[in-house]
Amino acid sequence: MKLSEKIIRLRKGRGLSQEELAERLGVSRQAVSRWESGTALPDAGNLRQISRLFEVSADYLLDEERESPEGPAAAVAQKPHRTNGKVIAGGCMAMLGFWGNVIIYIASRFVEVMIPRKVWSTDRSTWQYWWNSNVTGHSWKYFVQKYDLEWLVAALTVLLIVGVVLLVRERRRTLYKQKVCGRSRLLRGAAQAGNWIFSG
Repeated sequence: MKLSEKIIRLRKGRGLSQEELAERLGVSRQAVSRWESGTALPDAGNLRQISRLFEVSADYLLDEERESPEGPAAAVAQKPHRTNGKVIAGGCMAMLGFWGNVIIYIASRFVEVMIPRKVWSTDRSTWQYWWNSNVTGHSWKYFVQKYDLEWLVAALTVLLIVGVVLLVRERRRTLYKQKVCGRSRLLRGAAQAGNWIFSG
């Protein structure tokens, strides 16, 4: 397996985009893209960073005959990134709620319904609504009322809100996990450096 294929496999195994990998390595996204397309090779410093980030040896990266890494990264490299079920559910709910309300609104712009006229009461103390079948127009509010769509609109709105909340929560959880993983790798690196210094 070529180095370019190994980088793609390791990156996707961690669920990282090219932009995220480039940010962690301190290089541009174009550089990562060139590595993965095989048009350029990472230098020695970048190779060390890649091996530390994905917990693989430089020998594995450079040896085209080795198909899989050894150690803790082996399962990660071979395990495809799975989309969180809550993200899928949240996206579906949000889309259903949003487009359902959009369709109802569009329908209200094509179907004419009776629209009441607002007039003063006889003693001119309050407003009253006067209905006349000859007074029609386009109104989302009275369209929903005429066809008894209040519960449908309410359900679609709830779906939209719940879906958005799920998406936001999962996004925050993902960012938190990435932050924790980054700190743990930093601590491991510091510990290894300390061991190397004191053992020397």
